[in-house]
Amino acid sequence: MQLSELINPPPELSPETFSDLFEHCRPRPREERWMDVMWIPELWEARQAAARKQKPLFLWAMNGHPLGCV
Repeated sequence: MQLSELINPPPELSPETFSDLFEHCRPRPREERWMDVMWIPELWEARQAAARKQKPLFLWAMNGHPLGCV
């Protein structure tokens, strides 16, 4: 048992508390605005679309495990 659990113990998990906890953990609509963007997963296709529209290209690149567990 950790010190934080002694000071502020988590509530008991029951069918009644689960639904409240589940709703608390669900993303709110404002947190899912990234899904409104028309993402293009293929770099060459995105580059061509950006050139046609004369708009900049946003490139998201990362290295490692997607959950940050490296």
